[in-house]
Amino acid sequence: MDDLNVWAKPPRPVLSGLNGRPRTSNVRYTWTGPIDPQLYGDGLKQLTRNTDRNLSRLEKEKKEILPSKQRHLGGPAQPPFVASSWHDSTVMFAPWGTLSTTSRKSSLADDASTVSSISGATNFCYLCSTLEEHQMHLMRTRIPKKVVVKKPRIVYRAPVPKVKPKIEEPKEILDWRYKVVVWTGDVPGATTDANVYISLKGDLNFLYKARLCRGNHTQKFCFCRGSRETFFIKSPRLGNLEILSIEHDGLEKRHSWYCEKVEITCMKTHRQWVFTCKNWLSLHHGDYSIRRDLLANQVERTSNEYELTVVTGTKRMAGTDANVFVTFHGTDGFSPKIKLTADGQRQVKNLFEKGSQDKFHLAFKDIGEIRTVRVEHDGKGLAAGWFLDRMILQNIKQPSIIYYFLLNGWLAKDVGDGHLWREIRAKKKLAKEITTAKGRRVVVIQGKPVSYQVTVRTGDVRYAGTDANVYIIIHGKKGKTKKLFMDDTRDNFERGQTEVFEVTALDTGEITRIQIGHDNSGPGAGWFCEDIKIKKFLNRENVVEFLKNLKKKKKPKKKHKKRLSDKLKERALADIPEDVTEDEESESEDDDKEGSYRNVFDREGKVVKVPVYEEYFFVCKNWLATDEADGLIERELEVKKQSTFFQDRDWQST
Repeated sequence: MDDLNVWAKPPRPVLSGLNGRPRTSNVRYTWTGPIDPQLYGDGLKQLTRNTDRNLSRLEKEKKEILPSKQRHLGGPAQPPFVASSWHDSTVMFAPWGTLSTTSRKSSLADDASTVSSISGATNFCYLCSTLEEHQMHLMRTRIPKKVVVKKPRIVYRAPVPKVKPKIEEPKEILDWRYKVVVWTGDVPGATTDANVYISLKGDLNFLYKARLCRGNHTQKFCFCRGSRETFFIKSPRLGNLEILSIEHDGLEKRHSWYCEKVEITCMKTHRQWVFTCKNWLSLHHGDYSIRRDLLANQVERTSNEYELTVVTGTKRMAGTDANVFVTFHGTDGFSPKIKLTADGQRQVKNLFEKGSQDKFHLAFKDIGEIRTVRVEHDGKGLAAGWFLDRMILQNIKQPSIIYYFLLNGWLAKDVGDGHLWREIRAKKKLAKEITTAKGRRVVVIQGKPVSYQVTVRTGDVRYAGTDANVYIIIHGKKGKTKKLFMDDTRDNFERGQTEVFEVTALDTGEITRIQIGHDNSGPGAGWFCEDIKIKKFLNRENVVEFLKNLKKKKKPKKKHKKRLSDKLKERALADIPEDVTEDEESESEDDDKEGSYRNVFDREGKVVKVPVYEEYFFVCKNWLATDEADGLIERELEVKKQSTFFQDRDWQST
């Protein structure tokens, strides 16, 4: 193929007009075919003329550059060519004649790279190549767009309405009770029926405006001339009373009141204060005031005299030569620390010997009802350990007031936990042991014998088992049993073992507590008791007594003469039939409980269920050993849980 013939197909003349005559005067040949510039504007014509001039300039440059390069490489001489010389803004098309040399194949790699962009039998459009290079230039020099961080959208939330918080005042615990005694003077016109109020201020708290009345607070109360009225009010703990304010709301002359004095007694501590008034509370007498502030005068406590009996146990080495002290704690305070010493003619006698009973005369201020005693010794002397059995305190002026303190334990350094002191709780009454007639001694038998099933669980700790003789004493409302030893053919009370024993004893009534212990015999006599469960099987007498008591509870109360306030209250309740009183609610809740009247009796009053046995549960979780814990080998346990089991059966057949 001829080098100048770069067209794939020979160009055809452009036909125009109606008759299809060729118009060849202004035809230009491009790689897309012949184009008549007259069909376009003047700008396109100028662009074609500039293209011709650029092509001629390109041919001259190819002739100058390429020969020198071919000489350097040792190849044939070629016309000079600059690839980018025809890229002019005024050139649109490259004529086919100027690009004829680009179709030749070069044997050198440098020639191929030099004429790389315009090789082949094609003409390039300047506009297209310019746009392509412009886009590539924009891609290289493009400034990265700024990342616009969108601000989070603000969500509208309605403001919380401002509500004034309610300040709830803490409810005061009114667990203290005060006795208020008011004396009205014996002067003419001293009587009043106005509402009287008092306010109390103590060093710990205060009581604000409590009305003095009885029963329903809506009823009127009259303070008569020369009378002495007693009231009881509930209050928080006030401590030592300092000021009493007394007032009434009467404004008329008939409401005038002459107050003599007010006496207040704390029912817990038995402390007493007197507030002297001796003045009018009236707007028509005296200084025309219906409110008085009175200062307190505390009444000193009287001194009480007691006789203390100390019983030392019969254990080996139970006595002591140490100095013994006692301190009594009561509801109104505590006594000073008192040393127990011999007085008068008894100074030559040794105190606290084995099996002895020593009596002491004590005097200290009234501390109310005695609750506990702290007994201790200083550990001086040879073999200072002391085994205390019990202590008895009796009021000399009132012999009926007796306190019992039972220990039956050691106070020693080498026994138990090594403490030389004990705190013992006081008991006002000891249960009598229920026994039968023995010989000439006549004892009233209280009821028939009943069966007890005692379940004892030994703890799962090291050396918890024992070989000593274990016993139990059951205390009830009717009395207590003797020592009931628990033993059978098995090896009892081993570590982690549960033992069940059947014992028979006289009826003690409802069980309140038990005493569990052992005789400390044999090697390793210490024993760790976990818990105890007792089943008391009821006999016929117990069942009859239970049913009688249940019927008594169901009997309607006696109707007394109704007061006017009671009638008004009933009339008010009649207007609201849906309301239920507290008594009715409690009765409705307890109607269907196990052991209730409805549960035991049917509608006709016949027995449906009868009690079979009562179950009592006691928790110990402690040692009964002289060398463990507190050194006690006998403990007293209170009832932790109690329940009664019933059975459906025909009562007539039992």
